[in-house]
Amino acid sequence: MTTVVEHPASVAGLYQYHDVIGLLSAGGPGFSGPVSLALGPDGLLHVASRANPNQPEAVRVTRCTVQGDYVGEFCGWGDAPGQFIWVTAIAFGPDGNLYLADENTHRISTFTAEGEFLGHWGEFGSDFGQMNRPSGMAFAPDGTLVIADSWNHRIQRFTMDGSPLHAWGAHGKGSGQFDMPWGVAVDPDGAVYVSDWRNDRVQKFEADGRLLAEFDGGSAGDGFSRPNGLAVHGDHIYVCDWWNDRVQVLDADGQVIDTLIGHSGTSKWARTFLDANPDIEEKLNNATQNIELKRRFYRPTAVTVSDNGLVFVADCYRHRVQIYRKL
Repeated sequence: MTTVVEHPASVAGLYQYHDVIGLLSAGGPGFSGPVSLALGPDGLLHVASRANPNQPEAVRVTRCTVQGDYVGEFCGWGDAPGQFIWVTAIAFGPDGNLYLADENTHRISTFTAEGEFLGHWGEFGSDFGQMNRPSGMAFAPDGTLVIADSWNHRIQRFTMDGSPLHAWGAHGKGSGQFDMPWGVAVDPDGAVYVSDWRNDRVQKFEADGRLLAEFDGGSAGDGFSRPNGLAVHGDHIYVCDWWNDRVQVLDADGQVIDTLIGHSGTSKWARTFLDANPDIEEKLNNATQNIELKRRFYRPTAVTVSDNGLVFVADCYRHRVQIYRKL
């Protein structure tokens, strides 16, 4: 919660730290284990908090401006229609609605951008069209929804109303196989990028599932360790490198060209809390140990990029969203 006056550059200097949104909170302005984020058609940032089993009220989707102004939230922990327990991903469809993956109920729920429940689909199993712990989601240019069917170790494509269209992948370490795929991104040409969690790589496929390339992040020296959230914007690929506590930026050929490590300062929400609790701020100011470390990412889980070049990263274990600007 220390204040950063300047805006430090990323490792290679292609990006600059811009701002932070967040505060650990079970409700209201704050997050609790943010695992996914999406920019809505209304320009608002939507952040899904996974929380923990002892904090069901904190499982929710928070709506805020990109400047960090709290707008509202919607939640409802449970397995009834319109509720969710283990949220893994959110994504906006071409219909302007928010799609939410819940790996506990193995289904996809649909909401308006404001949080009104519209319906759900999905069934547990390993047959075509069934799912076992869906995780990452991304909409393709043709309006279909691509989902990482994580524990079935495959990728499936659905219509927006849940009709299965295509599936590919199998459990293994070979090219085109998966071991708990997690993140999914689709580029404007329809190519599908998948973070292959336990195989520590990203694989790129044609829309029909034909393998195009594999990226292991090794051009940065030590490679990926449990990659999860993904985004593709322009000619850059963004990979949340979970266990390495960083976001790797790749070029179109999969070469690492920059690294985001986190440079967080004090968010608006944290500032409001500290102003109301000066004794806590005094303790923080006196606790100088590891202050620099606490600015860094701690298990980043998701990344998305706005049209004007802002890069939003869900900094899961620090309960915040860090923002960079592409220079």
